[in-house]
Amino acid sequence: MKLITFISAGTLIVLSAFVMKSPACPAGRENTSQNSALYNTKWSLKKIHTESGAAEVLTQAFIRFNPEKKSAGGNGGCNSFGSSLSVSGNSISLKDIFSTKMYCEGVQQTEDIFFKQLERVNRFKIKDKTLFLYQDEEVLIEFRSE
Repeated sequence: MKLITFISAGTLIVLSAFVMKSPACPAGRENTSQNSALYNTKWSLKKIHTESGAAEVLTQAFIRFNPEKKSAGGNGGCNSFGSSLSVSGNSISLKDIFSTKMYCEGVQQTEDIFFKQLERVNRFKIKDKTLFLYQDEEVLIEFRSE
């Protein structure tokens, strides 16, 4: 009797693993495609949105996302930075952002705003070659793929 219970439980576990891995709907496949594009790209910073409007960014700032390490990192225009990363569907979270601490005349203010906006991000969308990072419905940052 114990053997039958053990085999039944094992079968249930194996079957549930297959069910959990199957996409529930076409929207799930879209998120997988977006996640693939998110991870396999170097994203160059193009615009930062604040209360005073959108500002074009003319620095070499960029970000890359690493699913294996669950991290994000890049360059803010002056300093290298990194963070922990959590992605689920189109939800995204960058936590524990850290950076080197050099001061760079001319780009420091932009970099400071960029890092502050990254901390607020909770959602993303990729359209054509542009990555939009949002806080709820508000666009915070725009990147362009290279």
